[in-house]
This record gives sequence, C-alpha cells and structure tokens, in this order.
Amino acid sequence: MSTERYFGPEIVDVNDAGFFVRELKAATAIVIGTAPIHEVHTTAEDQAKYVNTRIVLRRQSDIAKHFGPVREGYTLPQKLNAMFSKDQGRGVGTIVAVNVFDPAVHKDVGENPDPTQVDQLDIIGAWDAAGKPSGLKHAYACYQSFGWFPKIILTPGFDGLTGVRAEMQAIAARIKARYLLDAPLGVTPQQVIEARGPSGSFDWQTNDRRAILCWPHMNVVNLDETSDTAGEAIPDPYSAHLAGMMLMSVMNFGYHHSPSNRALTGIEGAAQDVLYIPGDPTSDVQDLRGAGVVTCEERWGKGPHVSGNRSAAYPTSTDMRNFIHVQYIEDVMNEAILHFLDEWKDRNANPASLEKVEDQINAYGLSKTVGRDPALYDFRFSFNRQKTTPESVADGWLYWRKEYAPVGIMERLTVEDSINIDLIRDPLGLATATDPQAA
Repeated sequence: MSTERYFGPEIVDVNDAGFFVRELKAATAIVIGTAPIHEVHTTAEDQAKYVNTRIVLRRQSDIAKHFGPVREGYTLPQKLNAMFSKDQGRGVGTIVAVNVFDPAVHKDVGENPDPTQVDQLDIIGAWDAAGKPSGLKHAYACYQSFGWFPKIILTPGFDGLTGVRAEMQAIAARIKARYLLDAPLGVTPQQVIEARGPSGSFDWQTNDRRAILCWPHMNVVNLDETSDTAGEAIPDPYSAHLAGMMLMSVMNFGYHHSPSNRALTGIEGAAQDVLYIPGDPTSDVQDLRGAGVVTCEERWGKGPHVSGNRSAAYPTSTDMRNFIHVQYIEDVMNEAILHFLDEWKDRNANPASLEKVEDQINAYGLSKTVGRDPALYDFRFSFNRQKTTPESVADGWLYWRKEYAPVGIMERLTVEDSINIDLIRDPLGLATATDPQAA
C-alpha cells in the first residue's frame, strides 16, 4: 500500500495469498527437419510461411496440411507421423516442428527442389540481423511465443552431422531439455558400445545427462506413394519413435514415470535383431543398457517395447539424475519454482514475504509426495538463514535451499532363490522335530 497522504474513502486490494507455484507444459518437443512444402503450398509467398517458422502441431491430421505428404529424402512428415503414432488415448502433447528446407534455395543443378542441399548450418541455425531465429535456435523462442520451452529436442537424420550434436547439447543445457541421438543405420551392438569410447566407428563419447542415445532403427511402412518401395517396410531412425513414447508417457502416466517397458506402437518391428533373454545378463539388451543406450526388447506375444531408463551420463555418473525420469522431475519442478520466484523478484525482503515464499513452495513440493502415485518421497524448501548475511541482504542477495528425494523405479528386481525342505513337512503331515511321537 502506498504511504502517500490521501483524503477520502478508498478500497485497497490486499492479496495475502500471494502467487501459486504453477507447472508449465511438460509434454512438449521441438523437431527440426525438412518437408516438401512446395507440394501443398504453390506460391513463393505461401511457402515462405513454412520455412524456418515454428508450427505447433497437436493432431496427426495437421501434418500433411502444413508440411506436405511423406516423401523420401524429406524428414518431417515421416518423423511427425512416427511421433503421433504413439498416441495411446491421451495424445502426445504439443510438438513444434520447424522446416529448414526452402524450395527457392535448396535446388539441384536442374533447379529442382533438392532436400540433400540442406546441411548442418541449416539445422544448427542462427539469429538474423532482426533477431529472427532459424534451425535449432527456434527452441529458445518457444517460451516467448507459447509460454514454455520444449522438453525434448530432436533432429532425426541430421544429428550425426558436424556441430549439430554440440548445438543440441548447448540448447538443452540452457532450456533444461533432453536431446535424442540416433546411431547410424546397420551398426551392430558391439559398434554401438565401442562408440561410447575413443575408438568407435561413430562418436557417442559423451556423459551428458541430457543426451539420450537411441539404437536400433525401427521398421515402418513406406507411405511415399511415389516410391518404388511404397507400402514396404523401411528402416526409420529410432529417435522420433522414442520421442513419441516419451511424450505419450508424460501424457498418460506423468513426467515422473520412465518411458521404458512401454509397447512401441506404429512400427513393424525393429530393423535389426536385438537379442533379449529374460534373466540373462549377457544378452544384447543388457549390454546396451549397461552402456547407457536406450534400445528395445522383442517379446514373444507382446511385440517390441522400449528398453532403457538412463541417459548418456550412465555408467560414468552415479548421480541419480542419470535416470531419464529423475532429470525430468527436476527440470519441471525447477522451472515451476523459478517462474514462481520471478513474481517475487525485486519485492521487499521482509519476514512476512519470506514466510510466504517458503510456505507456497513447500506446499507445491509436498503436494508431489502424496496420493497413490507420488513423484517425490519428500521435499523441503527453506530460507537459508546461515548463508544469508546482513551484507548480502544489503546487496539484495538472499539464499534459499531446496532438498527433494525423487521416486525411484524398479529397474533391477533380484529374487533370492533357495530350496527349503521344511516346507515339505506340512503338506505331508510330517511330525516336527520336537514332537514326542516322532521318537
């Protein structure tokens, strides 16, 4: 309330409740790629609207309208269909697609549209003189446009190009997302594991806990009616299918659940055999998961399932955040708390305000510990009265402490097996050792 002198009656709005901690969207993704936009948008003016522009998709039926049909050589229509095919009743959240293919620029020697002319610089993107982003830089602009940052970043077919992975890593670190990387088509489990070291045939040397490594490719039906293989099964990078499964998992079960051990829909099977033997620690699935790779399990009578809970941080990192769902929990909660605290920025640091901040954030965190499906085991948030000093307060700097315990998952279930011959006694009515009649 203002302390200026006022004469006459007045009504003062007193908001004792403060602001509520509110989570932003968690089932969000951005995918960068190429699309045959010239097949559905015929004029240069119409095409320009779909070149390096953020297009929000919530329904599979919108794909062809914006980006054209599935065509060999173009990535977006196929990858978006792969993501939406994972819908299991509640959708796959919100996907932002950015087409970097410009039919007026990317042409062959005959002046025909040619998607192979798209290179890593198109995917990485830049900021122009007016501050407009292109390529991956669109991930930064989502918050100003839509009020949220994408939680998943992918560039299927391009993430192996020089500089693309490094850009995805930098963006994911800043906006608190995770990015998906595909192994090349046809590599073996041994080559995948070797790629985690310095002598691999491709480079997966990273322990970034925001990187998710994907192998193998999935077989899908070729929907390109102009192709010689139309209607046949063709290999498709795993990343788009895994991203769709992750989004589906958030929508159906919550961001605190792992996408692993979920049935892969919208595919004809894995493009390569992945040996899976339940209970056998030497099968392909076990080796790959032990190397921090998300793969798939082929199960008789059940079909392919996602297999893997951990990011590329595993096995070199013992931090619990190498679990995909734990990093997701932390990202969503930290984002919600930061946006809540943004409302308190530059407000007076009086005892009542400090107490309100503590109460509201504790109420939010503790709400995640209750119910039949909690995301946390416990949560504590407090004003740090030891680290905050009179000098720091005088300088406008206050310290807080957040502690939480994310819910764990049953990744390894060990059964100790033994034969107990005492269990024979009751079914056969045998006497006990202390029974006097047994003598």
